[in-house]
Amino acid sequence: MSLLDVVFWFDGGVASVGRLGRPPASDSAETRTRILDAARLCFVDRGYDQTTMKDIAATAAMTAGALYHHFASKQELFGAVFRRHQGEAFEEFEVAVAAGGGGFVEQLSTVLDVAADIHGRDRGLAGFTAVATIELQRHPELRAVVGEDSRGLYRFFERLLAASGDQMSAADLEGLVNMVVAMFTGFSMFGPGPRAAAEHRAAIAAFKRALAGELLSDPAPGG
Repeated sequence: MSLLDVVFWFDGGVASVGRLGRPPASDSAETRTRILDAARLCFVDRGYDQTTMKDIAATAAMTAGALYHHFASKQELFGAVFRRHQGEAFEEFEVAVAAGGGGFVEQLSTVLDVAADIHGRDRGLAGFTAVATIELQRHPELRAVVGEDSRGLYRFFERLLAASGDQMSAADLEGLVNMVVAMFTGFSMFGPGPRAAAEHRAAIAAFKRALAGELLSDPAPGG
């Protein structure tokens, strides 16, 4: 057995024996998931500025050196968390919209229900939505890392409206999509816990009733 066959590589203080080189793909994917989960938790709890790579490494139960093996910078790591965050959500949105049909209002209602389900299962997702919205406004370097993905939600609703067949002027279309994105992001700012999840669903239900003209009514004559 050669010296290359007996080496120790450390990840979070845990040693394993194997050939020199990159860990197996399954281990690498597992480690990446652990890093992204830890980074999201740190960004939500501390904000981008107060989070360090050392914090993320400690939360992921690994050394800082092991973390840098996977991500070269905090900016790159934030971008990876953001893209995973969007990808997971949009995948569920697309499936629900494809199965639902209807006009833009009906499809928007479907997406809002799916968002409530997602945030009910994972309140950290809602927390990162709120943090990312703020941090992307504060940090040009993060906008540069994320690129056009920062407009992913706008593009999604823009496509949804275009595919619905509903007609309106370009100015009205832009205004409506901006309004929906602002509202959608706002719903994601409810905090963690069962009470917040219930409030989130109640807010969505009220918005849907308002769209349907069922929330407000004219006062009774003489009232």
